[in-house]
Amino acid sequence: MSPSIRTVLVIYKADHDQARAMAWTVAQWLAARDVVCLVRENLPDAAHAVLPAGAVVAAPPDLALILGGDGTMLSAARKRVVDGVPLLGINLGRVGFMTSAGLADWEAVLGDILRNGFVETRRLMIEVAVIRRGETVFSTISVNDAVISRGAMARLAAFDVTLGDTDVCTLRADGVVISTPTGSTAYCVSAGGPLIYPGLDVLCVVPICPFLSDFKPVVVPADAPVRLALSAPETNMYLTCDGQELFALDDHDVVLVTKADRCLRLAKRPGESYFERLRLKGFINRP
Repeated sequence: MSPSIRTVLVIYKADHDQARAMAWTVAQWLAARDVVCLVRENLPDAAHAVLPAGAVVAAPPDLALILGGDGTMLSAARKRVVDGVPLLGINLGRVGFMTSAGLADWEAVLGDILRNGFVETRRLMIEVAVIRRGETVFSTISVNDAVISRGAMARLAAFDVTLGDTDVCTLRADGVVISTPTGSTAYCVSAGGPLIYPGLDVLCVVPICPFLSDFKPVVVPADAPVRLALSAPETNMYLTCDGQELFALDDHDVVLVTKADRCLRLAKRPGESYFERLRLKGFINRP
């Protein structure tokens, strides 16, 4: 259980008037309860505003509130500014699977957390690199997934798949999704992959529309690197990370996915259930 909350970092969706107004409403509500707030827009070079004005911030934030949707949660989680700080989302978007409160109940949720604290959970993140002729030409961190897929031209691609130390097969498909457990409720499940309990230390490799192949979605230990090599001259292939970062691939590039040193830290109320959230968001039906 978390200790008492004295300082909160409030990050709101960039270029979003409702999120900006909501951030100040939340910050004022917290300040009235003797919590110091650092308010910033979700931009790399955004400045912090402190509420109450002139308050001294003597320690790192105890909690980060992310105002937006799942995209804002993913974007904020990938930034170093929240390293070591548990995140809690207030949903202003549509699905909001990663968020814990919404416009209608944020006061009740935050009030409960201020009174009773929160439980911190840690989620796997991945490092995604592109290796071209032996050199790393791209590297990033992802929370949900890394996806290799076509651009405008819908054609099959060929991938040499290596899982850990084992060369598995050459796969022909429209693309491949490499997902974390957190990302299993996103592109992974849409492409036919499984829902994966979020605390597991695994990755899931899911082919997108495989052709003449019995390669099924496979779950592997996160400590075993996933290596996908474009095994034939191809054009118009892209790597997309968390749906937010795009990199154009060349013929015979290698995409290497490994477990990141960083992890995603999430705050939740005691008793909050993953399966109840699946039901609330429509992934499974109540019996």
